[in-house]
Amino acid sequence: MTNTRLNRRQVLQATAAISATAALPLAAADSPTTSLKGRLYKTLKIGMVGLKGGTLTDKFKLAKAAGFGAIEISCPGANVADTKKAIADSGLPVDGSVGNTHWQVRHTHEDAAVRGKALEHLQRSLIETEAVGGKTCLLVVGHGNDGPEEEIWKRSVDNIALALPLAGELGVSIVV
Repeated sequence: MTNTRLNRRQVLQATAAISATAALPLAAADSPTTSLKGRLYKTLKIGMVGLKGGTLTDKFKLAKAAGFGAIEISCPGANVADTKKAIADSGLPVDGSVGNTHWQVRHTHEDAAVRGKALEHLQRSLIETEAVGGKTCLLVVGHGNDGPEEEIWKRSVDNIALALPLAGELGVSIVV
């Protein structure tokens, strides 16, 4: 019997290939709303903007002044109205989002209820990201300590697959 255990690099390569393949129909469409042309930005996560006490608009303006071409919001729970105002007032677009609950509420968790909550969070993140013009939703799938590799792989793939129809409908790629 051959060893079918995958190392971390192989898992990341497979995940990247799956993610890239999922985005192909969007890139191929090349319409104004789905084209990826011109969407490669120097960006950073909103939480990395070191401005204490400022508004969201102030943070967007500071990031733009520092030379960033876009910003990533934190989801789920982003304030869509405030984010749209910050985009309009600063001229800095939102490129995508970064999950803010994926370390605690994981797609690899052994408890199906926790995985259900992780799916809810991912779906909300996709909706919020699309609402402000973002095209990617960064997701940390889970934790290797949630069980044997074969089990956590299946749990995460099965759970995230449930969000793919929504991601496709919204035109937002899940980036693992």
